[in-house]
Amino acid sequence: MHSKAQRFEHVELKVQDLSKALHFYQNGLGLVEIARENGVVYLGCGYDKNYDLAVSEGGTGVTHFAVRVDNEDELDYFFKKISGVGVSVERHNGTEPGQEKGIRFQLPSGIPMEFVLVADNSYVNPARPAYPRNVASAPLNIDHINLMTVNVKKETDFFREVLDFKVSDIVDPEMNGNYMMTFMRFRGYHHDVATTITKNPQETLHHLSWTMSNIEHIKVACDVLAQFEVDVELGPGRHPIGPNLYAYYLEPGGNRFEYVAEQAYLDPDSPTKVWRSMQDTLESWSKLKRPPSSFIRGT
Repeated sequence: MHSKAQRFEHVELKVQDLSKALHFYQNGLGLVEIARENGVVYLGCGYDKNYDLAVSEGGTGVTHFAVRVDNEDELDYFFKKISGVGVSVERHNGTEPGQEKGIRFQLPSGIPMEFVLVADNSYVNPARPAYPRNVASAPLNIDHINLMTVNVKKETDFFREVLDFKVSDIVDPEMNGNYMMTFMRFRGYHHDVATTITKNPQETLHHLSWTMSNIEHIKVACDVLAQFEVDVELGPGRHPIGPNLYAYYLEPGGNRFEYVAEQAYLDPDSPTKVWRSMQDTLESWSKLKRPPSSFIRGT
């Protein structure tokens, strides 16, 4: 939990109905409200003072997301490297709750991304959370994001060549560079950011994931989903890629969330694994080869 290898920091999403979404986020998912500014509500898992999820009303999908860096030197390095390939980069200081400094730029898909430094870098003590938490099944941390893009290879090349991400896995059924999915890490966590193919450039998010302790934690959280009349879309199960435990659902705000446990950690020099079939990446415990039709759609 909150390992230095796990670097996905926060995301801002659009939701269809802010009041309905917040009711679930706080009373079902178990997040804590940290701040409200200019129509945006900032929520966190509560173990530290940093926000994990920001939401505002007006549709679905990604407004921006952030990955944490170690220091100002690293921020300066990426500012120069990204601007050096002709991409516009914007510096900002303290523009979001708990954020000290950051840089923002657009991925080839047009999705805004940040590298950030945050104020609360203390180690996490589950018995002494930063904010009172009243939902026992709440996640330990935000985990990763899976983005939708019409050109997975172009997005992946930018992460690898410009942002210094390692590519953990590639799904390339025809072995011709027309990637269907990729899974990328900034440090040692199997994937902080993943990408999935879409034909619709308006789709930006496949899913946002939350770190859970184990299968029991996921089970209890799924029981809470049932209490809120939220259906589990896929799972619980175990992906061959990761190879994490999972359970997916479409939350009341209109976006897909995933509960995750037992994600792998990789050495810096671990080679990229290439998969020939997207179906082979879906499920380890059964012969499930086709997800529900809703699962191929993003928001």
